[in-house]
Amino acid sequence: MSGSSRPISFIGSSVSKPLFNLSSRLWGSLTSIRLTLLLLLVLVLMAVLGTLVPQGEPLPNYLARFGPRWGLFIWRVGLTRLYESPWLLLPMGVLALNLSACVLRGLPRAIQRVSRPFSWEAARNLPERGRFYLAARQDPEALVSRVLRQELGRPEQITLEGRQVAFLLERGRFRPLGPYLIHLSLLLILIGGLVGKLWGLEGRLWLAEGETARAFLLPDNREQPLDFAVRLDKFQVNYYEQGIPAEFRADLTILRNGTEVSKAVCRVNEPVTVGGLTFYQSSYGTQPDGPVKFRVCQGQDCHAMEVPVRQSVTLPDGQAQIMVVRVDGNLQGLGPAVQVAVKSGPEHPRIFWVSQNHPELADRGGSPFFQPGPHRFQAEAIPFKFYSVFQVRRDPGVWWVYSGFLLFLPGFFLAFLVPAQRWAVVLQPTTEGFWEGRLLGASPRAREAFAAKTARLLTRLNEGDNGLTLRKPA
Repeated sequence: MSGSSRPISFIGSSVSKPLFNLSSRLWGSLTSIRLTLLLLLVLVLMAVLGTLVPQGEPLPNYLARFGPRWGLFIWRVGLTRLYESPWLLLPMGVLALNLSACVLRGLPRAIQRVSRPFSWEAARNLPERGRFYLAARQDPEALVSRVLRQELGRPEQITLEGRQVAFLLERGRFRPLGPYLIHLSLLLILIGGLVGKLWGLEGRLWLAEGETARAFLLPDNREQPLDFAVRLDKFQVNYYEQGIPAEFRADLTILRNGTEVSKAVCRVNEPVTVGGLTFYQSSYGTQPDGPVKFRVCQGQDCHAMEVPVRQSVTLPDGQAQIMVVRVDGNLQGLGPAVQVAVKSGPEHPRIFWVSQNHPELADRGGSPFFQPGPHRFQAEAIPFKFYSVFQVRRDPGVWWVYSGFLLFLPGFFLAFLVPAQRWAVVLQPTTEGFWEGRLLGASPRAREAFAAKTARLLTRLNEGDNGLTLRKPA
């Protein structure tokens, strides 16, 4: 019987030991800080590529931008949809596993450590940092308690054998929790990003003044219906003196079943949330609202005419054709203007802007309003209306992200700004009528600051109430 049992035991141990070693090595690699740094480096690289490579555009755009070889390569490997590809999702998933493993390994031990109060059994093993001597008439216990409270915080006082008194104080008790709070915060942020990616919605909505929308457009050009209707009542652009836009403002009305339920104002950095969807002011533009009315003069001969947008119209004298190319509601802060193309015979068209409020700019050479040729164009009426472009988003993971950032703050504070220090002062009477004090303490980090604090404590304890340094009697 004993001879038959040995091979079984030998075989079992030879199989389980390599498996145990393999699992230990995998667990060690998964909880390695090197893996964390490598994954963070990969994610930074992916973010840089996502910035350099335009996302979600058709293939011809990449061929024109990067050339046939690299454009086709970028398209095939999936860098054009990087934020939805395994290039980003895979390292994010491995980073989540890495953070989870680190938390599972270290957090229970950190909780167990901070749950143990600082006791005399632990304090008595601290290294001694110095000694001091006080006269009995100075009430040594009150003096030590006051100095420690002023320098470090409120100490715990305990009575020991032989009339000894100990003062215990611990700073940074919860510091071991700091790194794991940071790990948990990063994990919550990753979970929030994943939740928003899988269950969120994102699209765009174009609205002109007076228009009402009941759906918005998803990135794949599908329409996503709304549970309500949104109407753009008015769009305003405020400009600085230099003509640069200072503020975009969209006045919105929310309707349900044709009935107005609320009004809202959407500005840049001031989004509006309705029905779980958030509307962000993204951009704006101007669209024509009818033909442009011109007064066309050649010398003293002037005529009025109307020109529809993007349609070629022959001038009254028959010598050229004009087309309105673009309408701008406030070009360079100078008010409404139209871009026109004037073509005479086989020559290339002349393209310039015509300002409604500043016709004198037509003769200013070198400006975009300069009008070459024999004709002078004055815009008498430019019908237009603004349109606003909104980014529409529903992100159920946003609260996970907010929770992660809120958890990161105390984690950072505990891990990097709170030094772990333990102090103990032991007082005992001497036969000469003095009190002898021993200062014990330890700090695994910030040793220079700890040494400076130790010197200050010894100085204050030695000075006593009278400001005199008392030395051990001979």
